[in-house]
Amino acid sequence: MVIKNKYPVCEYDTSRNPIIKPADFLEKTLPSKCVITFFRKELNEFVEYKNLPVIGHLHSEVLDIPIYEYNASKEKICITMPFSTAPGAAGTIEELHAMGCEKFIICGGAGSIQKDSKVGDIIVPIAAVRDEGTSYHYLEPSREVECHKATANFVISGLEKLGIPYTVGKTWTTDAMYRETPEMIELRRNEGCITVEMETAAFFAVSKYYDIPLAQLLYAGDDVSGEKWNARNWDSQKNVRSNMIFTAIKLIEEL
Repeated sequence: MVIKNKYPVCEYDTSRNPIIKPADFLEKTLPSKCVITFFRKELNEFVEYKNLPVIGHLHSEVLDIPIYEYNASKEKICITMPFSTAPGAAGTIEELHAMGCEKFIICGGAGSIQKDSKVGDIIVPIAAVRDEGTSYHYLEPSREVECHKATANFVISGLEKLGIPYTVGKTWTTDAMYRETPEMIELRRNEGCITVEMETAAFFAVSKYYDIPLAQLLYAGDDVSGEKWNARNWDSQKNVRSNMIFTAIKLIEEL
């Protein structure tokens, strides 16, 4: 049943029978645990160092993303990258889930809207402001969507055991990276957001829709908390990014 609204983005269909389903054309061939990372260079180095085999792909008209198998200490897991932005994030989880993945740890970067943050600060987002469109096709309209609670608590506990400093907070997911105005940033900061990115609300929405254990690690990258953008060399934080991949692997092993 379609719940109508004045604005199309807020219209929600309660039907769980879409015309196209990934399970219609994908087979369950992947391990049940999956690490997703946005860090292409660091992932490529890890793959080369460990000589990881390709066991599948995420396909699109623009590019295919390889899925790698890694023999962790307890079991095999898979590691891959997502398609970017909220629609890409949702499609990534949909397809990996159809191929057999049941649990996810995601690691990526985010813009900081919190004053005096440091590059590389680790954030565990426990909720996302839904300033994008994809999540509204999975959940009824609401201002926020929460992370899978048990998985978020597991990640927080795991970081404490590993002795890794972190901050728990709310993130702002937007579709428009070039419309992050000072006024909008201030509004989001006032409602508790400490980061801005383009995927988390969609990750959380798909997770909630299917009840998939999923959590995300972000690191504070570029600074958009002031009147001017400060890139802070956020995309050159090699050690931070490599360490986050290793941390995500350690966490997913125990999940």
